[in-house]
Amino acid sequence: MHSTPTPVPASLHHGADDDRVRALRAHASGLEQELAKMRTAQSAAPSPIGQVPRVVDGSGPHGAGCFIVIGFPIGVDARNSQRRQLLREIWMPEYRNIGKTVCVQFIIGLLTYQGDGHDDETVERLFREQSRYGDLALVNAREPTRDPYRGDPKCTGEKIVGWFQQLVVTHRDARFVIKADWDTWIHTVKLEANLRHLAKANTSAYFGNTLWCSYSVADYQPCGYGFGPLQAAGARKTECPLLPHGRDAVGPFPYAAGLFWGLSYDVVRWIAGSRLVYDFAHNASARFEPPYWIKGEDSAFGFFVHISAFTTLTPLHWGWNVVHDGWHYRSERERGLCTQNVSSRSIVVHSMHTVADFELARQQFRERCDAACERTIEPFEVSGLKDLCERNPNIPTVYSKCVNAGFKAATAASSLLVEARRRPRCQSVGENVPFIAAKSEGGTITCN
Repeated sequence: MHSTPTPVPASLHHGADDDRVRALRAHASGLEQELAKMRTAQSAAPSPIGQVPRVVDGSGPHGAGCFIVIGFPIGVDARNSQRRQLLREIWMPEYRNIGKTVCVQFIIGLLTYQGDGHDDETVERLFREQSRYGDLALVNAREPTRDPYRGDPKCTGEKIVGWFQQLVVTHRDARFVIKADWDTWIHTVKLEANLRHLAKANTSAYFGNTLWCSYSVADYQPCGYGFGPLQAAGARKTECPLLPHGRDAVGPFPYAAGLFWGLSYDVVRWIAGSRLVYDFAHNASARFEPPYWIKGEDSAFGFFVHISAFTTLTPLHWGWNVVHDGWHYRSERERGLCTQNVSSRSIVVHSMHTVADFELARQQFRERCDAACERTIEPFEVSGLKDLCERNPNIPTVYSKCVNAGFKAATAASSLLVEARRRPRCQSVGENVPFIAAKSEGGTITCN
């Protein structure tokens, strides 16, 4: 079913001449071979595609003109490097707005999971890769450690916080910021059409496909998961108390699932500049037993939105026909509510593992989404706070934010009053105030 993967020039998109594609495939080497070459000589000859832009980061050298910024959290080893190249070779040339109004970055921590700088070989590889492509977001954060219970290392939340702190300056003119997993295919032309429609509302936005949980802030872990608020409310009572501080867990609240979620720029800026988020990230990342913040990074951002200054902001649920796992990439045992075939409604498909999987995703989107499909607006299944709270009379009793949409205060949920650690006021004392020393030595700084 899967054809031999081969690179296709950016000029061959929907409606491309079949004979030209067949001729190219007859004479071009396979993408697997190109990726193997990249592993041994990343700075060698120009890209086999020939159309991968030098800087896939907006129409200008600093990202000017980006309506959407998409970030893929990704690691530094050979497997992660291969995945970046795969996305550059197969996905980036496919859509005309990538590198123009849609900017793409690969988010990489500058530190190992232990807080050390990367070794010389890694630094050299990243330098050469950034010099060639310019699409790495190198942030002051750690790469994840391997959790033996979760398989591959997962993204660390501190990487996303660090990325947000960069973006608010480097992409000040962006309207939306997307976090996506590295095994995700996004139809960026259709995405942009839909987000330009959403932007007309001129409101803050958080969107994706929603799940529910609570968050034990003192344990830096989510708990009490559910597909909906009532299920999550029940799980909060039974599951969260199993954590050391879980009885005080905040929630339940909705968050956007990690395969793909997005925020409007104003919400990103709040998270990047929030004292509470700073304290949370600093304290969560300072732990080593259990390891620092590697669990529940996506739910933590839902928690940030939940307790943020945006009192009526709740995730917009796009629906599992629009954002979903791919049917062909999941085993029969793994298929469920989240797993669908690519259709004319699809914008995001997730869970590709091989080059052939990405080739298949490209083929299916080409076949099933024509020019009219690209312009089609896919409505959100849950369009806002009031819509959500009206769906069941019991939802306002467990979801604290419903009070901000005119409902009675929740009786079975935690308070939204989570405060950042208070900062003391500091002043110099003593005669020798230019120096920070013991007061008996002439000068120090005291904080009240």
